[in-house]
Amino acid sequence: MEFERFDRAALREVVAMSDELGVLSFYVTASPQEESSVRPAWRIRFGNELSSLRERVTADPDRTRRMAVLKRLEELEPDFRQLLDPSESGLGRVMFAPVGDGAVRSFSFQLPVTDQTVMESTAYVRPLVNTVETAPPAGLVVLSRDGLRMIDYRYGLAEDIGRTGFEIPVEEWKQMRGPATAEIARSAATHRDKFERRVEENLTRQLRAAGPATAEEARRRGWQTIVLLGDVQLTEILASAVGGDVIQVDAVVDSLTPAKLAEYVEPQLLAARTRHGVDLVNRAKDAALSGGQGALGLEATLGALNDSRVAQLLLDESREWSGGRTEDGRLYPQDATPEGESQDTLVRDSTMGERMIERALDIDAEVIVLDGEAAENLAEFDGVAAILRW
Repeated sequence: MEFERFDRAALREVVAMSDELGVLSFYVTASPQEESSVRPAWRIRFGNELSSLRERVTADPDRTRRMAVLKRLEELEPDFRQLLDPSESGLGRVMFAPVGDGAVRSFSFQLPVTDQTVMESTAYVRPLVNTVETAPPAGLVVLSRDGLRMIDYRYGLAEDIGRTGFEIPVEEWKQMRGPATAEIARSAATHRDKFERRVEENLTRQLRAAGPATAEEARRRGWQTIVLLGDVQLTEILASAVGGDVIQVDAVVDSLTPAKLAEYVEPQLLAARTRHGVDLVNRAKDAALSGGQGALGLEATLGALNDSRVAQLLLDESREWSGGRTEDGRLYPQDATPEGESQDTLVRDSTMGERMIERALDIDAEVIVLDGEAAENLAEFDGVAAILRW
């Protein structure tokens, strides 16, 4: 087993995993605060989760499924050892394994996950989505008079992706020796002032020229936010050239590692996430209440998902919903009975959050998990809304 690099494409592939016998989903946080000389607490929790799963499987009256799952769990023992290996990188670790074949998909993050073990007919991805949404893609750009440094930060991992140097042409200065007359001193001062102005003008041009390239990098990498760090005189010039959601941090941090830089700007990124969520909720509200491209509440959102109209699905991180689904996968609120169906033909489901995420990713919609102020603003509408394509 190898931990894969996580991205949206990988998430869609995991969501597509299904198996009539079941898909096993494992979540564990290898917390360094819980390390001990004997056995870390997080390993004990994982062992307890695994024992509980085995007990449930052993009690399954379906012999074929029972034997298949127990055999699969035995086959996964080497993968469990790697998942629990303290020397492996990553705080949060996730693994998905269908019972009926030998496939294993695993990911690690520098973010905690909710420890749990689940077996359903599909991969259980809501805890994964909740985790990665706490640190959506962002760009950190460190500025100095020598150049700029770009860092990609997403899902808890920060990586250097490139540096651009600023070339400041320096004219050769003839050093004056010996005593200078007042006229020569005045001339030298004027020359120095002109030289410094030319340097500043050249630096400004290069910062402005870096704007479109930075904006294109942000678009290509899907950065939700750009954070510019450095002298405010430099960041203001680049910010005006980049546009979009740009945060300026007046700090000289050139020497920090990518991980330390991400830690340094964490408050700004959290605030940006909240602003982004509040803005999306307000857009959905305004659109829905004016009869436009928005849906509010569970019933309206499920209807839009069924019709593949959702562009962005907004979910309260802490809320869960119950409902029903038809044989062809259409989703309905708990008390609804769609035409041609009955309470007997609907499959009752107490994890409609999971089903909504699956449906949204299946139609290539974006899933945004809300907390704090953004979630509060959606509370009167069951904690769910959508921005629609049409």
